[in-house]
Amino acid sequence: MKRIISLLLAVMLILSVAAMAGCNKGSKKADTGSSSNASSSSSALSAASLPEGAVPNATTAEGKATGYYKLDKDEKGRVVRNYTYDSLGKLQGSIGYEYDDNGFVSKEIHYDTEGKITSQIALEHNESGFETKRTTMDAQGKVKSTVVTTYNEDGTTTHTKYDANGKEIK
Repeated sequence: MKRIISLLLAVMLILSVAAMAGCNKGSKKADTGSSSNASSSSSALSAASLPEGAVPNATTAEGKATGYYKLDKDEKGRVVRNYTYDSLGKLQGSIGYEYDDNGFVSKEIHYDTEGKITSQIALEHNESGFETKRTTMDAQGKVKSTVVTTYNEDGTTTHTKYDANGKEIK
């Protein structure tokens, strides 16, 4: 059971990082870094320009990092903040995580490069740790949509989506 829960949390973390990368793709601001960052060529990134603990999330065939991430963990070893950086080490945003009494992620809080909340996702799980409800909200916590997942006896799942007013979307 713990292995399944760990796997689910790992998948959620990977999906969150991918979503964060997609959300930030079109919203990059002009580089306002120091002249050493602005004038850097395609040479390897200096370790001094990365925050301590940042590691590559992927590399090219030539061994160059395509981006970096850094995880902050709590005393229980759970990820409480995931920072993403571009290939030059510039912060792209982060996701904060809150946990319920059973140790499942109960909330994701998405932040921009200045640390301002951009969106939030509230999550509910069943006793087995499977997600049963996902509520997407704006920065102020106003509900944008909700997806309820039902696990059927035949092994299939049913996803029912609702709009901000609780009306089912067909």
